Amino acid sequence: MQVNATKKEILIGSLSLAITIVLCIFIIQYRSFIGQIANWGYLGCFLINVLASGTFVIPGFGPIITFTLGGVLHPAMVGAVAGIGEAIGAAIAYFSGYSGRGFFRSWNNPLGAKISHILSRHGSKAVFLMASLINPLYYPFAAFMGMSRFKFTKFFLMTWAGRTLKNMVLAYLGYLGLRSILGLFGLSF
Repeated sequence: MQVNATKKEILIGSLSLAITIVLCIFIIQYRSFIGQIANWGYLGCFLINVLASGTFVIPGFGPIITFTLGGVLHPAMVGAVAGIGEAIGAAIAYFSGYSGRGFFRSWNNPLGAKISHILSRHGSKAVFLMASLINPLYYPFAAFMGMSRFKFTKFFLMTWAGRTLKNMVLAYLGYLGLRSILGLFGLSF
């Protein structure tokens, strides 16, 4: 199988992969600082969700922060900010797989045709569904979507919609849950 990736695809994929690696190193090196970012309110929520979605080091950290901040900040704003942060992070993952597009150009076999057909018919639904769930496999899924030449604008919009919905639910659960728990102890904020 011959790989026919263009220079542009290789550059974009390499740059995205480099950003992912740098973010992973940053997270590992400054993990105590990541916890402090959550204290920054909406900006912290945004940054943590970009990092959580754009890397594979802290995928479970974003939902925890969104849930918690939903209990102390306006939950709709927390959900919206977290949703756009995760969509931007997922774009990094998408472009990490982008350089692998050359593999699919030379896939002139029944399996390649089947994957292409499924993605053209159900790709947007699959992206939305995968984005709507707390899903540790979203990074490799996003990279695969980039590799398979799924249209980026559809990918980004469906990811944004799914991640925003998921984060709105998490933020409102945090709002209702944390306030109820604190109310049991006679605390309020």
